Amino acid sequence: MKDKIEKAVNYLLKNFEGDEINITVLMENNNLTRFYESRIHQNMSIKGVEFVLSLAIGKKIGTYSFTKFDEQNLKNSLKKLKEITLHSKEIEEFDGFTPPSEIKDTDALNEETYNFSEMQRAGFVEKIVQNLGDAKGYGIVSTGGSEIFIFNSKGVSLHKKQSDAHITITAWKGEHSGWAEGHSRRIGDLSPEKLSERARKKVEFDSEKIELKPGEYPAILEFPAVGDVISFMGWIGFSARTYHEKRNFLVGRLGKKIFSDKFSLIDDPFNPMNFNFPFDFEGSPKSKIELVNKGVPVNLVYDRRTAKKENRETTGHCVGIPPSTFPYPTNMEMERGEKTLEKIIQDTDYGVYITRFHYTNIVHPIDFVLTGMTRDGTFLIENGKITKPVKNLRFTDSFIRVFSEIEDISEEREIIGGGNSYGFRFPAGILAPAVKVKSIKFSSGTIF
Repeated sequence: MKDKIEKAVNYLLKNFEGDEINITVLMENNNLTRFYESRIHQNMSIKGVEFVLSLAIGKKIGTYSFTKFDEQNLKNSLKKLKEITLHSKEIEEFDGFTPPSEIKDTDALNEETYNFSEMQRAGFVEKIVQNLGDAKGYGIVSTGGSEIFIFNSKGVSLHKKQSDAHITITAWKGEHSGWAEGHSRRIGDLSPEKLSERARKKVEFDSEKIELKPGEYPAILEFPAVGDVISFMGWIGFSARTYHEKRNFLVGRLGKKIFSDKFSLIDDPFNPMNFNFPFDFEGSPKSKIELVNKGVPVNLVYDRRTAKKENRETTGHCVGIPPSTFPYPTNMEMERGEKTLEKIIQDTDYGVYITRFHYTNIVHPIDFVLTGMTRDGTFLIENGKITKPVKNLRFTDSFIRVFSEIEDISEEREIIGGGNSYGFRFPAGILAPAVKVKSIKFSSGTIF
């Protein structure tokens, strides 16, 4: 297949009409086994190739995509691409497509994970279901990967193959639900037994859920909840696009201490514990970036368009295909603490333990106000122990305030992320610890 792709690319580079062309080729090996009430009810496999062409004529850029790449279709696609480009608006900050540069390689491929079969995924589901016992299991086991090719008329020629694996589990027993998730480049890193045990322990309560009144409560956020908050930081905090558009909570705060000095954050595309990848979707080399240093946000991430506005170099954080680009840190990791999560719980006299958030949304980007629901494992902590399950709560709070009052951070960290979001399979991950905060504001409760 690689030879066929390169042959098609050579044709496109020789026959395009315009100033510059950028060619992105996406190869997907997307496989998923879904289980419901402890039974497999869906096996899905998507394998395909998509070409996305971006043509520049002056400062006008047009795009066109297709999946058939015989010579006649390539010829027709170039014709349509030129027509689209001529009718496109100019992009003032366009400074040409990416020039060639040295790329630091990363080991992103595990062949076992890339080729993991549906029978092997079914074996994982069997282990999960057996370990859940009399609790019903719901979730997915997803394996596979993707290949990314980027070529352009300036001489860029890049190719990278990667693997990724994901398991999510919701255990359900009576009125109680419990969540666990695992993500890695290597399926061998994920233990269906350990993940299902974590989910199962969250439903092993004989007592009914108690209801807490709206108000402020001390809270411990498990890894998924922390990862959710940090993902929103990436969009409306560290992205230069939202910063330039002034819909970003770091406007007027960059370089100032706004978080707890316990909070430090980087974006590291070379860490093999995360979904490392050496270049972005413009073909620029990725770079390791310090985002927060002891409570002080210190840097943004850039693609070529946002970098041009500040007369600086891209940091290699483009997540879209030109011209629909957006800078976003896809490999964030929060600095670990010195206590185990178990010890943090033991040191807590009173509070709420939150496994994850659900349907989190932005209320006010300038003040980093988020709202959402707790889900699949909310508990009361009393005298250093998890004592009672709690009905889910709606939170509405500024996470500038919440993360300015961090009291403890766990030494354990886990990857929180996924393979794709209603589109091409490309994993992103946040290496997140558990975090204890002084309080979170809960604006209302629920009946479940």
